[in-house]
Amino acid sequence: MTAADRLAWPEAADSAPLGDGRSASAVHRPTTVDELCDAVRAEAALSGAVYPQGGRTGLDFGLPPARPGAAVDLTGLAEVVDYPHADMTITVRAGMTVAALRTILGEHNQRLQFEVPRADRATIGGALATGVFGPRRFALGRPRDSIIGVSFVTAAGVEVKGGGRVVKNVAGYDFPKLLTGSLGSLGIITQATLTVRPKPAASALIWLAADSPTPLDAHVAALNTSSIRPTAVEMLNPSASRAIGEPLGIKGGSWTLVVGIEGAAAPVAWQVDQFRREVGRDFEVSRDAEADPLWSSLVEFQAEDAPLACSASMRPSRVAAFLAALPPDRWATQAHAGDGVVHMRGLGEWTEGEAATAVDSARAAAVAGGGNLVVARCPTAWKPRLRVWGEPRGDWTLGRKIKAALDPGALMNPGRFAGEG
Repeated sequence: MTAADRLAWPEAADSAPLGDGRSASAVHRPTTVDELCDAVRAEAALSGAVYPQGGRTGLDFGLPPARPGAAVDLTGLAEVVDYPHADMTITVRAGMTVAALRTILGEHNQRLQFEVPRADRATIGGALATGVFGPRRFALGRPRDSIIGVSFVTAAGVEVKGGGRVVKNVAGYDFPKLLTGSLGSLGIITQATLTVRPKPAASALIWLAADSPTPLDAHVAALNTSSIRPTAVEMLNPSASRAIGEPLGIKGGSWTLVVGIEGAAAPVAWQVDQFRREVGRDFEVSRDAEADPLWSSLVEFQAEDAPLACSASMRPSRVAAFLAALPPDRWATQAHAGDGVVHMRGLGEWTEGEAATAVDSARAAAVAGGGNLVVARCPTAWKPRLRVWGEPRGDWTLGRKIKAALDPGALMNPGRFAGEG
């Protein structure tokens, strides 16, 4: 293949997919950081582009790739670098799958502080680059709250390190936080140091149904002054409760509040009883191993295939009203109600016009609630009209300046991130 061929989109679809119907002009599969650096320098010399990849679970997220370039498959970098388990930190290469890391941590009865859908495919680097999280965010935080050290390869083909096992001072860019959620647009994450936690001895998931979101919203607000300390606070509309609950033998089809509680056995049992006293009525409870499938379903909801999927953010106090305004025959919705994040999955067939009208309306409500709405999945041709990254924000200008400083040639994942298109 000539240099000119490398700068044109391949017509054949047998190369590595880049998302949005595009294919890579070449594929690099480094097994060492030195090989990765060489690959980046080679692509930079060709004036191409570099598209980092892990488990390919989020290839269609964001805007389409801006220009032809090479895929860089990081799954060959998948070893543990350091695991002083007594310090509850672990350093791993970015190509390790989340499921593999969970297995390693489980040997010492420890776990990650964030959850990732499709963990058998999703890599640590990909999880950090996308910033994905699950229902336990309420208590355990986002990926950026777990990462204390990072190594990444810059557009110059040089590995840079930021942070470490113990971070006492930060000068300049806080690279562990900056790289998390950057969608690979600033550099290629090669390894990360993460804080971990002991696995809880007991777990319970409360399933509380209601005729409308109003009483559930009151229960969510009451948790702010309650002695209960949930790990997760989820609100489901009737369509989502049916999709999540009924395959597990749990009655769905109603507005549902799901409250997750974890910890030592006696405190978990006491908190479940206390919640019953506070709400004044009974509910279904899944406990310990019985609760595991429901936890998994709550994590995987956002990854289920749908022609149209969105994620909205807003003040937690606005979540119930936001959900109530979405027709349950058109949307299945799961809200991390304590955090103000709503995952929306379109149901049935949509035209571009119908999707644009629905997304514009929901986005206006999210913005009025102090947040925004991004389109996580839709046909490529719809992306300009649906404005996948939502309403422009003031920090987009700052983001462009950081991109220009770290990647002046726009080599890394060009065109895909917020503010680039």
